[in-house]
Amino acid sequence: MIATKSLLATILIAISSFSQINAGQIRLCAKTATTFQPVSNADVKCWDEDLNNDDFMTGGQTGSDGCVTLSYTNKPTSWKCWKWWDSCVSKHPDIFCEVSGQCLQPALTGIKDDHNQNNLADFGNVYLRENSSYCGSVNWNGCGPSSFPDWLSDIFDDVSGFRDQCNDHDACYDICSKTREQCEDEFKEAMYSECNGSWSCEFLADIFYRTVYTFSENICEDSKRKSGCTSLQIASCVI
Repeated sequence: MIATKSLLATILIAISSFSQINAGQIRLCAKTATTFQPVSNADVKCWDEDLNNDDFMTGGQTGSDGCVTLSYTNKPTSWKCWKWWDSCVSKHPDIFCEVSGQCLQPALTGIKDDHNQNNLADFGNVYLRENSSYCGSVNWNGCGPSSFPDWLSDIFDDVSGFRDQCNDHDACYDICSKTREQCEDEFKEAMYSECNGSWSCEFLADIFYRTVYTFSENICEDSKRKSGCTSLQIASCVI
């Protein structure tokens, strides 16, 4: 009987160890950027950055202390390299997360390149700024239309430095009380503020502004329809 119990204990320990090895973990804490208070119920989504489309890894919400520990399923590291995180390029993920919340500007963590999936990916504190544009149900996807593959959107975000401004612009279209002309003007003003007088930056801002001013009527209308705006508010997308 003792031998049987000992065998069962050994099996349970082995199963537990196997489960831990095959479940990676990500931890971070969300805090407000001004008062440094914990942000509870913040949405956290994490991806493995890829050259084409980023692979979603896991998601969840922060607890009352503003922190969350998320689990994800590890991938095989055997000779079958097509099953690795980045096919035959890397056995380990390049992890990054986005943190967002009601009336808070979404924030990205840094990227943990080629992170050993058997070790905790601890991003520490992520600070979120208050922003009324993100109150209610709004959507954002950085710079470029949602039809863009992740790698192209990442290039637009990184090269321009306008990721936050593009997100605010996306969210603006979802706000029924704002006309499209208001959204475009605020977008240009925010980009110019980010440029801080750099003529090359302002030149790029003008291109972004002219592009959305010319081609975003249908995007604005679709966003306002999904937000349940009135026909008059949807009509304000025509400028």
